[in-house]
Amino acid sequence: MIPLLDFQKRALNGPVMKSDDFDIGFSMKVRDVVNKYNIKFDPEKLVVDDDTADAVFQAAVDLIADVGLFHLDTLRVIEFSKEEIQAIADKQKQNPAKAVLGRGDDEMTISYRKGSDSRAPTLYPGIAGVITEEEFVPLATLFAREKRVKGFGISGGIAKVGDITPRAGTLSEIHCALWEQEKLEEVLNSVGRPGMNMGLLCTASTVAGTMQCIESSFRDSHNTLIGVHIHPELKIDWDRLLLTNYCHSKNIVPWQSATTLLGLLCRGPEDGAVALVASLLAHMSFANGPIGSVFPTGIDGSWGTRETIWAAAAALRANERNIRLAVGSGTVGDTQWAGTRVGLLQATAMALVYTASGFSFTWLSASPIEALFIDDVMNMATQMEPDEINTLTNAIMAQVDELKETEIPRSSLIGIQDIYDISTLEPLPEYLRAFNQAKEDLINLGVPISNL
Repeated sequence: MIPLLDFQKRALNGPVMKSDDFDIGFSMKVRDVVNKYNIKFDPEKLVVDDDTADAVFQAAVDLIADVGLFHLDTLRVIEFSKEEIQAIADKQKQNPAKAVLGRGDDEMTISYRKGSDSRAPTLYPGIAGVITEEEFVPLATLFAREKRVKGFGISGGIAKVGDITPRAGTLSEIHCALWEQEKLEEVLNSVGRPGMNMGLLCTASTVAGTMQCIESSFRDSHNTLIGVHIHPELKIDWDRLLLTNYCHSKNIVPWQSATTLLGLLCRGPEDGAVALVASLLAHMSFANGPIGSVFPTGIDGSWGTRETIWAAAAALRANERNIRLAVGSGTVGDTQWAGTRVGLLQATAMALVYTASGFSFTWLSASPIEALFIDDVMNMATQMEPDEINTLTNAIMAQVDELKETEIPRSSLIGIQDIYDISTLEPLPEYLRAFNQAKEDLINLGVPISNL
């Protein structure tokens, strides 16, 4: 880890550059290192081999050592040496990461795991998206009452409270975020889980909003993660560093989220995998947290395609072999397929591939019933070989392609009311039909879930 004041010096004294010029340099270099290490996307092997994983890691080290990290406020490049980045990874590799979260009966541990481990990833799904005031308490209750849900990876996203819409950097952000904390505390007390970890603050995203939530009586280090996200691709601002400093002062685990967008600066999954690992390394250089996330998306907003799954899995395997953070991802179908057969098939493919690739936790599921199913799939995947998982996921994704030709995607973002009756907290009949149809699809494809 580089001391934060040293990081500030680099941000103030590094080479001056326009953002567009940094983007051009990034896109050229990521192509160069992908070619240098001969990284190839294989849509039939979503769990990548050791050589590919190591090549992705080495390419990521080269990438960040060459282009650095762009500071959006100073318009300067924070520079690193290759030896510096390698040393950060080596130090972490010698001390595999873990984070103890929650309190009392709801204490949980998220720790580094290998794809070959018999210990399954942690079920850590969150409540995310644009949530209405009417939906918020029922949605939180649905997840929190399930004892197999160890915590919330993310908790919030309120659309508005009354007629007040949260706007970042204003009093309304704080007002709505504090309303969220009050309701979350009510939910946890009502289901008998007051010590449960609530994960990433969502509506409070600015420094002031975050601090206000932590200074309230509910949030502290046992139940909170604070996002210090690097923007794609490899960009940072003062807020990320201020929030990191606040995490360190309060002993709060920083949420290190590596994201990338396939189809723009990263041409495809090979570039995307390298960018994800470079982002993880950049996070470690200043935040030095024990956990992270990788979450690639396509230019169309998808994250359940062969390309995005391969990019995430390659990054996970690179971490598994060369860094050893506790890294998670989402296991949920694309937004337009939420609550459908296609969505559950996509989520199952992710759970199988990511478990075999060494991910430590899943932080996003479409619903409680899907979260519990994915937990079963992750446990099942620990007993399977990578070749078997690759064969099954090829069949699953082929079925996804077929269904996309006949099924009707969602025309807009759905809420929990579209799949659950929030008065009874039971799934709607049409959602159960889609869920059970997807399970039948999986059984017919040879996925051994008949006892799940």
